[in-house]
Amino acid sequence: MKILFLSQRFLLPMDTGGKIRTGKILEQLSRQHEVTVVGNFDPVKDAPHRAAMEALCHRYVPVSWREPVRGSVAFYLRLARHLLSHHPVTALNDYSPALEQALLDELGSAQFDLALCDFVQSALLFRQVKGMPRLLFQHNVETRICERHVRNAGNAFSRAFWQVQFERMRRFEGEMVRAFDAVIAVSANDAEIFRREFGAGHVDPIPTGVDLDFYASRQQAPADSGNIVFCGSMDWLPNEDGIRYFLDEIAPRLDALHPTWTLTVVGRNPSDALRAAAAKSSRVRLTGWVDDVRPYLEEAALCIVPLRIGGGTRMKIYEAMAMSRAVVSTAVGAEGLDFNDGVDIRLADDPAAFAGAVAGLLADSVARDAMGAAARRLVEEHFGWERVARVFGDLCGEAVTSWRARQAGGADAAPARVH
Repeated sequence: MKILFLSQRFLLPMDTGGKIRTGKILEQLSRQHEVTVVGNFDPVKDAPHRAAMEALCHRYVPVSWREPVRGSVAFYLRLARHLLSHHPVTALNDYSPALEQALLDELGSAQFDLALCDFVQSALLFRQVKGMPRLLFQHNVETRICERHVRNAGNAFSRAFWQVQFERMRRFEGEMVRAFDAVIAVSANDAEIFRREFGAGHVDPIPTGVDLDFYASRQQAPADSGNIVFCGSMDWLPNEDGIRYFLDEIAPRLDALHPTWTLTVVGRNPSDALRAAAAKSSRVRLTGWVDDVRPYLEEAALCIVPLRIGGGTRMKIYEAMAMSRAVVSTAVGAEGLDFNDGVDIRLADDPAAFAGAVAGLLADSVARDAMGAAARRLVEEHFGWERVARVFGDLCGEAVTSWRARQAGGADAAPARVH
């Protein structure tokens, strides 16, 4: 197949869950199909990674773009403009006339079997893509993320903002999953939500993947360590909220149960507010961006995922599991994953239960090692990237075959327009 793949985000370095998933699937998919990627490119920040980006696909079409720095004057001016639209802010942030034109130019210059949109926020760029099968790759149920922001908002202004975004995203996401010819979700749970709540009749899930060779621990977790680790991009609001929740609600309870605990938070761009909160405790270390998370996972006794907001799947969990580390997570943090609570992961939703689960595993290295070994076996059996990409490629092929069958049967050749 010849696939045109729209990736609004530049994929390298692969330092977020979405970029890792897309990048690893592209890497494998391009071994079997001819994939052209159209995407934004920052001439300064992204230039060192251009050759690696080009290696992920057969052809890369970069579109020059600079994103306003979060918290800058330009960032807030853009936000103010977008608040006046009926579209969600995140969808407007991903829209670029230059990127849309590059996508249309590429479609006009060559014959493709499939046009693929990565993330629903980029769907506005597909408004003029017609006369061919179109597939939406959905990494999250974005409406769920907005809804959880409303529920966990810290003040009335934040709650009002997220309530508006929730209502706009619910409408927008529903329209998009119905408008595309096929949708790929990242979990069976997400796929069921798209069917049940948005009326999508053409959605299928893929499993979550992990690089089993890269994430392979060379040593057992330290037997007497009290160090726990969280890995995730700290400029993603659900991750920041999760760590603030841990520091405010869970840590005081953990102090009484296991007084020697420490926490290493590994992830790029922690906010000033999070840095200030972490600075109040000598137990907490923020690393910022790192080249390789594996040393931090190896020196930790276990991994925590105290998320209250989010959707999709958590590759950070499977990476820790592949490193044979025990994981304590909220149900939201492990949402959409196939696991056995108490065997290869420990789930706890209220602060006291979460603190108790962490303290119990810190105190029992035998139970901790057994859980880590079971976790490694789980991902080895089911979640390598080669298998994930094979399922993804099969679904792309099914989308093309189904679309062609509809055209041969007399259906309208132009798919539904994206408004």
